[in-house]
Parts: sequence; C-alpha cells; structure tokens
Amino acid sequence: MCVISLVEDGVYPSKKTLKQMESLNSDGGSIAWLNKNGTKSYRKGIKAKEVHNLINKKLIPEGVETAIIHFRIASIGGVKKKLCHPFEISSKVDMNLEIDNTTKDLLFHNGTWSEYADELVEYLKKQKAPVTIPRGDYSDSRIMAYLAHKIGHKGMAKLVKGWNKVAILTSNGIVKYGKNWCEVKNNECSNNYFVPTKMTTWGGYNNAFTSNNVNYNYKTDSYTTGVTKYRREKNLIKTDAYSDMIGYLDIEEEAEMNILLDRYDITEEEIADMLGDGTSIYDLERRLECEEALLLQENISIEDQVRYMDKSDTTWTKA
Repeated sequence: MCVISLVEDGVYPSKKTLKQMESLNSDGGSIAWLNKNGTKSYRKGIKAKEVHNLINKKLIPEGVETAIIHFRIASIGGVKKKLCHPFEISSKVDMNLEIDNTTKDLLFHNGTWSEYADELVEYLKKQKAPVTIPRGDYSDSRIMAYLAHKIGHKGMAKLVKGWNKVAILTSNGIVKYGKNWCEVKNNECSNNYFVPTKMTTWGGYNNAFTSNNVNYNYKTDSYTTGVTKYRREKNLIKTDAYSDMIGYLDIEEEAEMNILLDRYDITEEEIADMLGDGTSIYDLERRLECEEALLLQENISIEDQVRYMDKSDTTWTKA
C-alpha cells in the first residue's frame, strides 16, 4: 500500500514515527527535499534510521523546510530498491538511488494503479511517430512519472482513478492529488494506518498499543497487523471470527469490502487472509480480477499486452 508523509514547514516526523511507518511498509524507504536554489535531491531504498539521520544531520542544519518521505509495500514491480519512490518525471524516468540538485520534478505514489499498462498503451497508440519509452523494470508508479512528463501532472492525475494518492515535489513546493489525506502529528500523510493508539486492557501487564490495523508490543518490540493476529488465533476463537478479522476497517474501507463481496465470489474470511500482509483493501480488486481471469482462462500477461517493456525494445510502433 505504501505511505507518504509531507513536510512543508520544516517540521519533520520523529524517529519513532518513521519506524512506525516502516513497520507496515517495509520494502524500502526514501526522502526527497527541495533545496534553497529550487533544485531537488533524494535518497531512496533506505531504512527509517537512514531517513532520520539525513533529516537531523543534513536537512535541518541546512534549513530545508520542504520534503516528502515515503515507505513502500511492493505490489506491482516487486521488491527492488530502484523501484522505491520517488521517480523522476522525465522521458527516461531514470531509477537512480540518489541524486543531488536535479531540476526534474519527483513523483511519489500511494496505492495501486491497476490500469497503468492499459493507459500507457492508449497513449502510445495515439502517437503519430515512434515514441521512446523508459528501459528496465516497471511499476505503476514509474509509468505515472513517464505519463506525467508526456501529458502533464494534471493529465496524468485524471487517468489515475480510485483511492490512489500522488505527491509531486516541484521547484515551487509540493503538489498533491487524491482524496482523504490526513494529519499525523503536524505532517500531512496519505494514510494513518501505522499510527498506534492506546488500548485499555484488563490484567495490568499487557503493555501493548493498538490502532485500527496495527498492534505494537513493547515486550517484543514488534508490530503485527490485526489480521495477522486473527490468523494466529483463529483456531482458538471460532465465533464471530469475521468481526475479529475486519474490525479494524473504517467506514469507507467497509464500503469497499462490500463492493468486493458483491462483485466477486469471495467471503470476508478470504478477504482478511489476503489483507494479512498489510495490503490495503483498495489494492485487492486487481488481484481478484487476475484470479477471475485465470478461472476464465483469459490470463494474458501484462508483458504480452505491452511488449515495449522488453529491455531490448525501447520504441513503440503502431501496427
């Protein structure tokens, strides 16, 4: 699912908050910042500790007030440092792990854009001449950056529907797209699933904190999702099990779950199992679509649909 945290007034998340973000989004952290001269710099594929060190040893001493922090859960593209955010908005969308003083805008994404391949194909079909496309590994977020360069930030944002959120670091500050951003300790974030809140318990020695979807145990110094906890205990608790599994969903997420229940032959228990890795409820439709396609023997791979993703083929020619 990922999480984005925006810094627009020089107030950065604490080390504790960074670690909480990382605990649920552990496939790579990053930070990009706006330099005094209007250029941008970034480091990606790093840990929360490294993000914190950059903030305290470089950004705060240099008076940097505008930055974007991101922690990734890999969905499309797999777990690779170079597929961590941000992505440079350009025709090549280079996947450098660190850059200083670039003039390119930088894109961060929270969500899963299932239609990215279809939209890219549609864009390429409309071109009257062969178009150079980026080389290497692909993800939905990297395609966003490519299309943002080709059709503009707003044009790209109109194509990205659903629950997705996008933040772009520009020379004039941060531009964000998508609904339901939330405030977490003076920083605007794309979600707050990582935030622990105190839990009232009986017995006196629990020493645990819980939020809508995460439990933090100070005895073991570890986090577990509510679904993971359920899956560990489901053999002990048989009644009202589905309530334990999905009880952490908010009203909008429950509405999304009901849509999935109506649209697909699936139970709440099966949805909870799929959410067990920390994935958002909003990311499940693509997975269910793929499973349905397999059942119908219509599982054409994305690679077959967009052959231009082959490293050896860097242009698209209309048939």
